[in-house]
Order: sequence, then structure tokens, then C-alpha cells
Amino acid sequence: MSEVDEKNLEISQEELDKLPKDTVHCFPASKTQILRRRIISVIVAALVCGAVGYLIAGKTDPGPLLWCVFGAIFLICAVVFVHTFVIAKYRVAMDYQKKEVALRYMFSKITIPFDSFDARDGAADRATQLLQNSTLGANKERVQYLILDNVYEEVCYQTSSKDLATKEDFDLLSKEAKAVAAVYKAKEKYDALKIEEDGEKAAISDDESVSLVKDAMEEDVKEKAEEAKKAAEEAVSEAEEVVEKAEKSEE
Repeated sequence: MSEVDEKNLEISQEELDKLPKDTVHCFPASKTQILRRRIISVIVAALVCGAVGYLIAGKTDPGPLLWCVFGAIFLICAVVFVHTFVIAKYRVAMDYQKKEVALRYMFSKITIPFDSFDARDGAADRATQLLQNSTLGANKERVQYLILDNVYEEVCYQTSSKDLATKEDFDLLSKEAKAVAAVYKAKEKYDALKIEEDGEKAAISDDESVSLVKDAMEEDVKEKAEEAKKAAEEAVSEAEEVVEKAEKSEE
């Protein structure tokens, strides 16, 4: 990487000073999403308990496999219900104290350091796009998407305006996430590193190609030398035969 590129990728203290200090901005999940998950988990758990009560009242033993299924379903409902209280606090958080982005995803907490973080606009899947462009989705509010990416990992995460409590929360998150990505330049550094690694691999590949060509030329020279040696030996052998025949004829 050249000195000019390294200078352009340096984190400016002036830009750092523009970011919030020693605070955490939390963006809770949508109340509709939270309420829906709570209702579904409670209903399913109640149905499981009802089925278990019915079997016990009827003195019916469904067997260990079905008991395990009931237990697993009830446990999942309990985890989903408890998780709604977690995402009610925050679904995504910009932690300026620890200098990381935290998000709740699939019942786990994922953190992305600012040094590895990139944010960019996302897009709906194909089915959602078709629905939005149809007459059915014409009057619906357009959903916006934001990708939260750890550039050094193969997996990135996407949130949307319908996942967060309000559209204003989503706009603020998008603004702050893009500002952090612009200051820390993780994507630009990753791309520069990737280009440098690709260049090194290409140079190694070129060296290997040159080495293979040299080896092939040397092998070809050896083969030709062997062929010339064999031809010379055959010529000498034929000459000796001619001499022997001549000597025999003289006798």
C-alpha cells in the first residue's frame, strides 16, 4: 500500500470528535413485533400445557418421544417470550463507550467493533420488491433496509424500518451507523488489504509460472540431449558394424 493510500485511510481526530462520546444509543424493536411474538408464544405454550393436562387427566402415557417434543416446544416459547423483553430495550445499539455496534439477532447478542464496521443501504428480497411494486403494496409505507456488516467476516446483518420502534429511530440509526463507517473507514481498509493480498498472490503465481516454464525448458533440453546421445551411440554402433563387415570381407 502506498504512503498516499495509508494517509487517506488514517482516522482523523477531527472526524472522531464529531461522533458522540461516552454514551450508548439504543434502538428498541417494533412494539408490534414484540406484541405479536408474545401473543404467539403464550398461545402455543398454553396449547402445549393443555395437551399435557389432557393426557395426564386421561392417564395416557404418550411415550418419551412426545414428552420431549412437548418440552422442546414449551422451552422455545419461553425463550421467545423472554427475548421480547430484551429487544424491547434495544434491537440495535451504538455503543460509543466500547466503540462497537451491538445487535440482538436469533436470540444472541452480536457485537461489531467500529474498526471492523461498515453500514450501507440494504434492499428487500425479490418477493417483497414485487409486492411493493404491485397494486396491493401501492398504499403501504415503503420499508427501508440497513446492512450492518463486519467486513472481516462472511456474514452481514440487515435491519429495517419495520423492525425498529419508529421510522425516526431507523433514520437516526442509519445516520449514526454511516457516520461511524465513514470515520473508521473499515471497508476501505479491507478493500485496500484485499487488493494488496491479491497483488501478492498474483506475483507469486507469476513467479510459479516462470519457474514452471524454466523447468519445462530444462526438461526439454535434457530430453533433446538424451535423444542426441542415443543417436550418436547408434551411429557409432552402426559404424563399428560396417568396419567389422569390411574387415571380414578382406579376410
